[in-house]
Amino acid sequence: MLSTQGKRVLTLQMRRLLKSHNDKSRNNKYRCNMSDQDLSPRKQQILYQAVEDYIESASPITSGAMVSKTDSQLSSATLRNELSALEQMGYLKQLHTSGGRVPTTKGYRYFVNALQNNCNIDLEGLGKIKSVFERRTMNLSELLKVVADKISEVTDYPTVISFGGVDRLEILNIKIIPLMTCQALMLIQTPHGLLNNTLETEQVIDEQSCIDASKVLTNKFKGMKIGSMAENIRTGHAEILQELNEYAVFFEMVLNSLVDLTKRYAQTSSIYSKGATKLLKNPEYDNVEKARDVLELLEDKEKLKDIIDDDSASAEIEFKIGDELCNEKLCDCTIAKAHCKVNGENIASVGIIGPKRMDYAKISSALKFIVDEFNKADLIDSSPPTEKGK
Repeated sequence: MLSTQGKRVLTLQMRRLLKSHNDKSRNNKYRCNMSDQDLSPRKQQILYQAVEDYIESASPITSGAMVSKTDSQLSSATLRNELSALEQMGYLKQLHTSGGRVPTTKGYRYFVNALQNNCNIDLEGLGKIKSVFERRTMNLSELLKVVADKISEVTDYPTVISFGGVDRLEILNIKIIPLMTCQALMLIQTPHGLLNNTLETEQVIDEQSCIDASKVLTNKFKGMKIGSMAENIRTGHAEILQELNEYAVFFEMVLNSLVDLTKRYAQTSSIYSKGATKLLKNPEYDNVEKARDVLELLEDKEKLKDIIDDDSASAEIEFKIGDELCNEKLCDCTIAKAHCKVNGENIASVGIIGPKRMDYAKISSALKFIVDEFNKADLIDSSPPTEKGK
């Protein structure tokens, strides 16, 4: 949860925001920009505090428990009336007739929108994640797996990484470098690093053959996306062989290797999850059936990929809460997502799964940090995948 200092900053920010709202509302020049315009500033403050308290304590919201945490001029009776009004408006619900209230999906949505629009809270423990990006020797797939481990450790929720967008990277250059007697290294340069493959042949690979093949391949495929090259490489096969007729046998081997390399990259779509059992720490999953539903999802790579890879939202960080997931088995869950991009192309997605009562401030901070760090990284997988999903 938030540190004491973080909560103090957040409370001050909310009070300033609500005071500004009140002042401007009196002059009829201001309308609420956080979620629902029918909420008065007092209802906004009470709802925000109620959701925050429930996230921290997992205890139903009561007027008595909130008296000391809101405007001191509000009595328990006034708070009780306001909570009742918020329930009628659909932001809260009562689990039992005589019990306290808990937030609904609408209530959590209000809280998340207010948090993202008006707060910028630093996350304690970001150093653990930042240190991963400083390891320049790691390739991208390794980097993402370690990042997933660290996010799960810092947030204490299951984390999922979906990686499968290398096919969208642009080709800048293709180079063949002779190594040992019957080996050569093929490099495909992209704006964010190199893809490589080792060529094996029964004949000696001389330097001039490599230089000529590199030149022809670069001229042919420069500016094309990896995926497009994989699809179209055979189209110009005869034409390329004409240009390199003298080295036809060698080039046929190069071309076959290039086809294999690009297709494996273009078709690769791996998904990695970490920390599934962390869900069981939350009281929401004391119920075995509820826990089983979410744990089964974390084991189903195809369904998980469909949920995490969906990039229809325009927001940098996206939260889908409860009913918004359109999945009965996930109605008590929230999934937070961020998309990692290279030159505007999404090549990996990060997702965090937890109960609706998750620590939204911490998760939002962690995902924003990941996106920013990823955008600064200059890494790409330095060794091709061996099979799909690995």
